[in-house]
Amino acid sequence: MRGYELLHIYGRMRSMYLGTEFHRYWAECGDALIHPRDQSYFENDKTKQCKEDCDFVTSDYGPWPFDGPMETAKIVVCYANPAYSVEDKKHQELISKQRTGVEPLPRPWHKFYKTRIADPLRKSVESLESQVAIFNVCPYPSISMPDRAIRFAAGLPSVWAAQKYLREVLIPNARAGKIFLVIARKHMLWGVNNGIAEGNISCVRNRYGKLDEVTVEKIRNWMTSQERCESPKPEN
Repeated sequence: MRGYELLHIYGRMRSMYLGTEFHRYWAECGDALIHPRDQSYFENDKTKQCKEDCDFVTSDYGPWPFDGPMETAKIVVCYANPAYSVEDKKHQELISKQRTGVEPLPRPWHKFYKTRIADPLRKSVESLESQVAIFNVCPYPSISMPDRAIRFAAGLPSVWAAQKYLREVLIPNARAGKIFLVIARKHMLWGVNNGIAEGNISCVRNRYGKLDEVTVEKIRNWMTSQERCESPKPEN
């Protein structure tokens, strides 16, 4: 990314992502395959063995904390971590670019967004790619995320940063009616339970994190109300 583009993005200092502590945290990462603050956790002999058992992959492409425009998203869906695929290595630059917080949902993974989010909402992914962000509590990909993987991830600074951003930025924005927030996977690792589900915050509990009917109805009603508020008022 060119210098003036970085100045434009970092200089705006507004809102939900740009200029936040979470944004600055990921700006520290650069092109590293492991965030500098997580490095010692992966290098430590004891945790290294756990890491290998858990199948976290850090050698193919960098950490992947979220997809889509976190800066302007109207809907944020929280998941566990990226599913590892060797094919994703060819998209390393695109994955890194997502951390700017202003990119639309990346096209190589539209199938994932379609089955879990777009289809339940009866919308196309294309119509949602600038309105939805996918947020991973753990930014490192794995083939699976069993209990031992959760225990290892729970001690990573990047996971703490995600939890903090959820509590201090996303939840307040949802409670203020600015966004709709869905916790779709690994609720315990996110540090939430069903008691948080009220207003513009929903907890989905199924194996794949697909939006359920109750959540879909809430989102559709909220988006309709938003469209009415944003539509131009007739002149007298």
